[in-house]
Amino acid sequence: MNKMTKVLILGMAVIPLACGPSQKKLAEMREKDPQFQYDKAVVCMQYGLADEAFKYLNEAIRLDPNHYLSYNLLGLAHMTKSNPAEAVKAFTNALAIKPDFSEAQNNLGTAYQEAGQIDKAEAAFKKAYELDQSYNASYNLARIYYERNDLDQALAYVQKSLEKYDRSILAWNLKGLVLESKDKIDEAVACYEQGLKILPGEVNISFNLGVAHYKAGRREKAREIMEKILPLAKTDDLKAKINEVLKRIKG
Repeated sequence: MNKMTKVLILGMAVIPLACGPSQKKLAEMREKDPQFQYDKAVVCMQYGLADEAFKYLNEAIRLDPNHYLSYNLLGLAHMTKSNPAEAVKAFTNALAIKPDFSEAQNNLGTAYQEAGQIDKAEAAFKKAYELDQSYNASYNLARIYYERNDLDQALAYVQKSLEKYDRSILAWNLKGLVLESKDKIDEAVACYEQGLKILPGEVNISFNLGVAHYKAGRREKAREIMEKILPLAKTDDLKAKINEVLKRIKG
């Protein structure tokens, strides 16, 4: 390598150091970036630190009043604090900025549901589904119709949910409950079993599977399932339900 080549290489190496911002300046620039504030809030939410997330999200919105992602996450943070009214406001703000934001639309439905405003929740979920056929929105609609005992609508929407995402144990469980309510016990059993293939040993689905076997007259199979999950039940309510089924089986 000749001397001229060496000088050129050294000169090129020096340029980024001479022109690049200092670490302090870079830190100051990042703090003024709404996306950076939002990203910090995301990390806080992942660790269950909603109060910390509020600070970063409010700063992100101050820096950019149109940062719809921050409004959406702000709504989710309010939901973790059991404050659906504030969550509704945040999701509504996100949608005012980006009306086609299906995730925020679905979250708005959940907030209305938590607030006991089921008709508004239904409308929000329908709009979310219209936007992109979200499997979350169709599942949420199915759940509303199941609770209303509108079983045909519930079955239609939970099937739409599974067509979009067939790894949802919630959807398989709900489909099982709907079919069981329609006295299609063996089909319900197949749904619960499909859910348990995805998450083996899940206690709530296992309980529903046991109940379905009991209804079908397969008492020994039901007893086997209930005795297996009894030590795994984490709530007194579920333990009481399991013991009640066992009492009927043995009685």
